[in-house]
Amino acid sequence: MTSQQAKDFIAKHLNALSYVKQSHLEELSSLLEVHIEAIVCKKEEFHDLKGGAFTPKKETLDKFASAAGINYNQAAEATRREGDGCYVGTAQPMVMGPDGKYQFGAVCEYEFDVDVRLEEMKLNKKAVWNNGQKEVRDYTNTELAQERIQLMKVGRQRANTGARSRATVSMLGMQTGFKDLFPKNSPPSSNVTFLFSRIMFNPKNKMIMDALINSMAQNTTALYGPKAPVALSAPEESRVVIPENPSDGAGDYDPFAGEPEELVKQVSPEVIQLQTALNDWLNAEIGKLHREAIIDALARGESDPEYLRDLIEKTRRGAEIIQERRAAATGK
Repeated sequence: MTSQQAKDFIAKHLNALSYVKQSHLEELSSLLEVHIEAIVCKKEEFHDLKGGAFTPKKETLDKFASAAGINYNQAAEATRREGDGCYVGTAQPMVMGPDGKYQFGAVCEYEFDVDVRLEEMKLNKKAVWNNGQKEVRDYTNTELAQERIQLMKVGRQRANTGARSRATVSMLGMQTGFKDLFPKNSPPSSNVTFLFSRIMFNPKNKMIMDALINSMAQNTTALYGPKAPVALSAPEESRVVIPENPSDGAGDYDPFAGEPEELVKQVSPEVIQLQTALNDWLNAEIGKLHREAIIDALARGESDPEYLRDLIEKTRRGAEIIQERRAAATGK
């Protein structure tokens, strides 16, 4: 949607909790567009804390992350073990910015200590039901040993998901708890609306649309290979024109017998040079969309010099952006 369409959509949800970034509402490149999404959450999708505060559950945070276009830096994501039963997860969020570059958030950690969890269970004691009445009692040593085993089984995964949830909250700028989010004694069906924004590629752009269509045909290409190169639009000077009244012995030419070798269509040296330059770019570090566009152009035997020069220039600019992102990520 356009910037104005996004603002109109936000105006229809005045009572929603908005986490829309103002930079996403500015004028963007024709390759990009902003998308605003309204997420309606029920009361049962939050943890009800003491004192009237609510915190979103893990699956609710996952919906928020998807709506905001949050991804996670795989190079910074890890889970390490410290001591006998302590796991520490690490995650770093990233989102596409209004300039098309990925913006990285802070590296977040989450610690899951089995011993700490067991001590908390001892303090809260074990809940048991007696004739429909809830009672509490101390854990036995056998029960604590069994609980420790169960915690050890899920410790590494809990540390990983905890780090991702913390990274999501950090990137959104969202508080961990919402005070009085729902009225007191409200039913579980009560709901509240959140607004999120994300930057995405504009599918109406010709270059983006071509890349999307090509990606849909990847399975067929993998099975049967790319199409044979065909010159679809050779320059005027390289096109063959057969005279209406052939002479010099050409009167016996049969149009249904196939073209003689001297009449085969030739591609200009300039087009060959441009196609060779494009092929060289396939060996460089370029973006997925540019790589797919080059492969498609070569597979079709594209021979329009203007199109080839434009594709080379866009690929070069894309390669420069990748180098800038890498330098920013490494701090060099």
